Amino acid sequence: MFLRSCLLKSGCMAALALLASSALAAQQPASDNLSKILDRLDDLEKQNKELLVEIQALREELHKTNPPLAGDLQALQEKVDVDAQRIDEQAQTKVEASQRLPISLTGMFLLDAFLTQGAYNANFNADYGLGQPGGGATLRESIIGLNFHGAPIFGDGRINGFLSMDFYSYAQSENIFRIRRGVVSFDWNHRSLILGQDKSIIAPLQPTSFARVGVPPLAGAGNLWLWRPQVTYEERIPISKTTKATLQASVFETDETDTAPSLVGTGEVGPDRPAAQATAQLEHDWGEQSKFVLGVAGDASASHVLGQSVPSRVISVNFLIKPLPWLEISGTALRGKNFANLGGFPGGVTISEYQSIIPIRGSAGWLQAAFPVTKRLTFDLYGGAQANDARDLNPYGVIRNQTFAGNVLYRIAPNVVLGFEGATNHTEYLNALSFWTTRYDATVAYLF
Repeated sequence: MFLRSCLLKSGCMAALALLASSALAAQQPASDNLSKILDRLDDLEKQNKELLVEIQALREELHKTNPPLAGDLQALQEKVDVDAQRIDEQAQTKVEASQRLPISLTGMFLLDAFLTQGAYNANFNADYGLGQPGGGATLRESIIGLNFHGAPIFGDGRINGFLSMDFYSYAQSENIFRIRRGVVSFDWNHRSLILGQDKSIIAPLQPTSFARVGVPPLAGAGNLWLWRPQVTYEERIPISKTTKATLQASVFETDETDTAPSLVGTGEVGPDRPAAQATAQLEHDWGEQSKFVLGVAGDASASHVLGQSVPSRVISVNFLIKPLPWLEISGTALRGKNFANLGGFPGGVTISEYQSIIPIRGSAGWLQAAFPVTKRLTFDLYGGAQANDARDLNPYGVIRNQTFAGNVLYRIAPNVVLGFEGATNHTEYLNALSFWTTRYDATVAYLF
């Protein structure tokens, strides 16, 4: 339209010029009139050229600000094709629940080939040691899990949960399939109510290892790992955009099996007991790849042994520091007495020759330094120990149990991790007798 208007104006101006020249021709000589007409035509031609240049510039500017419609259509079509492909993939892989609620399958296929060397301690609980001398391979640490999300509830809340299981029990056992962890949580914006079986809130962290999964790493050497039934209330308090505090209170069911192992099965050790636990945690983020977490927690319960009530007390500190993208330091430190019922090294009490029950006092903890040098490659170094007070032990009681390990993990694909780990365990008795065991693991983990 703009071009047509400009051309019409140019034509009108030429016509007017011709009429004017005709009128002047009657009054002036023909040669003068013709010269003036030619001058005016030259001016008009020059103006037309300038207009054409301006029109071309406007077209180029319009083309830059509004790309061709064909390009938009092509990009839109490509997006539609990608979305259609994703919908087809979800239709093929979805897990449908009977209540039509979102549910997803998760877990890990884990192949662990291992070699163990060193003296074997026959009195050492197999779940806490590094195994008998020899080698082998196993798939029984593989995990199957479900994540589920329920319908909204009152107060803009929502129900969430998860369940994880493995095959860690031995083939000769009646219970090959084992429940590891599982909770249902009622979540609101600043608080949650959590019910189920999980790790204790006084020791929520643990080292990274694909070699020790059936029983987590550093069990009996600073990591209170037991997965036990509990009910937890959590309150989240935002302090700023980068800082928040978390308060938790829990009723935790202890496991008294390792409180006095020599009396298990005789009826002299009481049943599992409730423990009151609480924790306060502060978390600060410096950025997407840097943060600091510090938590202080406590536990109080009692064990019943030989008809006597024996107190169980623990105070713990948990921390995670990531000052740089390639460095992360985490760990737990604790002090208490009679804490084998939370996952400490057996046992929790000593029975004197006069049948008096003495709670074993001790300290425990672990530390890990992780080095994620690239998105695919990570190095982990970790170690932990539990040291018991010699004054509370009978002769030949365990005074110290410690483990040191290191691993390298490499992701050959986003969900496939190759790992190699070496670990050594040292158990020391009150009479200076000690056992050293070393284990090497090569693992392949397929995450799904």
